[in-house]
Amino acid sequence: MAQAGEHMREYETIYVLTPEVSDSDAKDFMLKMKEVVSRQDGRNIKVDCWGRKKLSFERGKHDRGLYVHHLYLGGPTLVKEYERTLSIDERVMLRQSVLVNPSVDPEARPEQVDQLDAPIVKERREGFRSMSDFDGFDDRGMNDMGFDDPMMD
Repeated sequence: MAQAGEHMREYETIYVLTPEVSDSDAKDFMLKMKEVVSRQDGRNIKVDCWGRKKLSFERGKHDRGLYVHHLYLGGPTLVKEYERTLSIDERVMLRQSVLVNPSVDPEARPEQVDQLDAPIVKERREGFRSMSDFDGFDDRGMNDMGFDDPMMD
């Protein structure tokens, strides 16, 4: 751990787990990643499970995944070990680690409450929209400019 007055780097990692992972297995995996940070003399700030969402592109026959955001403090060796641990596990489809702040006072960044349970995410319905959906008028007969259409009266 950092000595008094010593600064650490702040990192965030977003990773996506396969959709087949159960909620309990996902929670165990998030706790495992918190342990990786602790073992490497880092400090966990927050782990936030964003839930199961649609990927922007298909990845290995999967079009959905469980998104997790992890914010932590540590050094470059911590990130290397964190990324290595993620790359070994076959349940991790995608990962990205970013340096948020190169010099942070650990005392100024208190630990926050983790959100390890996957929230239920309501997704937008996707599908074909007809040309009538784009006629320039809303359901009240108002045009795009907010004025009544005189032809509608």
